[in-house]
Amino acid sequence: MQNIFQRYEEKYKRPVGRYNIYREWEGKYTRRVNKIRENPNPALLKSNLLEYEILRDEAVEEAETFESGSKEPVLYCNANTPDRFFKAMGFRTNNIEFNADRLTRDQVERYFALGRAHGFTDNTCDRVFLTHTTGICGDYPPPDIVFATVCDCELITSQAMLSAARYWGVPLIGIDMPFIEEAEMGPAEYLDAIKFMRRQMEEIIKTCEDMFPGRIKYDADKLEEYQVMDREFSKAGQDVMRLIANARPCPISGRDALRMAPNHIVGDPRVAEYMRQFRDEVKERIRQGISPLKDNIERFRLYWMCSAPFFEDPFSFLEARGVSNPLYEESAFGANLRYTVRNYEEAERRFGRRLRDPLEEEAAVNATNHWAGSGNRRISEVLYHCREFGIDGIVHFMLQGCLPLNNIERITGERAEKELGVKNFYMRDVHCQDMERFNEAEFEANLWDWLEMCLAEKESRRKH
Repeated sequence: MQNIFQRYEEKYKRPVGRYNIYREWEGKYTRRVNKIRENPNPALLKSNLLEYEILRDEAVEEAETFESGSKEPVLYCNANTPDRFFKAMGFRTNNIEFNADRLTRDQVERYFALGRAHGFTDNTCDRVFLTHTTGICGDYPPPDIVFATVCDCELITSQAMLSAARYWGVPLIGIDMPFIEEAEMGPAEYLDAIKFMRRQMEEIIKTCEDMFPGRIKYDADKLEEYQVMDREFSKAGQDVMRLIANARPCPISGRDALRMAPNHIVGDPRVAEYMRQFRDEVKERIRQGISPLKDNIERFRLYWMCSAPFFEDPFSFLEARGVSNPLYEESAFGANLRYTVRNYEEAERRFGRRLRDPLEEEAAVNATNHWAGSGNRRISEVLYHCREFGIDGIVHFMLQGCLPLNNIERITGERAEKELGVKNFYMRDVHCQDMERFNEAEFEANLWDWLEMCLAEKESRRKH
């Protein structure tokens, strides 16, 4: 193994293989699988077992590929990347933003130290910081190319991804997304945006096939196969959203709402099966009237925005007080206002026709992304979900240095309160992974002070 890592170091002139992080994750997910099997938590969904089995098996496969010195070209990418598209070309994709979210406490400490040693600014959000350091750590197979697109924020795209490409001395490519106000977009405008992005994807195919001759070749049939799998996942996820929106009390824990489904893993049919199990379990919980709430009484319903403290559990604290959290911004279930791949009925409604080939499908998914438009797109989605889910309050968990949310969150909250009577709790300059700078007791005390006022006001309205 050491000889393989030495060959990487000779190629890139950078330290490689100090830690094989996939082996560490293999151990982490194996422990979680065993814990669920031996001592399941009745407040959480049983389908979590399949998710962790999928993640464990991914870690094993990636570790073995890294150790073998595979010749598959490695592409580093961020959220909102058309992973299926790159997998259908033959790339081994490594989503360093998702990897940053999956770090353990020990790994977080390690990579914060690494980033600070390289002089990366410490006054940005944890996710940007750790995306940067997972991109330069050398504990994954180093990239042959880096892809960046509009995602959660500009800093991940322009700083974290760019720094990874510069560190390894590899090309950086991307897709330019047209920014048009959602209210002004009819079928013609959507189709223009899709065609614009499709042309760029065709250029990427040619560039990458020329750059990696004999190793990269676009396969439209393979992309279509991946899309069919993802459509099954999305259909089940949309069922879950409809079920939870109408259920009282909320049948799932906030921890399960926050948990991101493993749909970054392309081509594994178990990902769709996981969401079907999730859906069926939610149905059964609703039938039996089961919820994680104290005495099965739902007093208040929250919508959690942006992020959350990854290594703490604010949701059990809330559920013990009758406060549910059925929805997280980057929902694992999909979102009703975004286009999900191969949704023919939605394509007719939104674009005026079905999409004609797999490339158009991928372009449409990215053209309607939550973050790939003006701020009004996000605001309209938040208001829509507040209505559909009967939301009483929004927690705005705004990370330190979070440019998009520091600039839009107050507007979002004011509209939610004015139009729907939804209350807002703003947490600014907080941390989701740097636990040394997150005070759990202070956070819970402030949150509960606000909730007590909200509950008193709700009760007063009920009496009158």
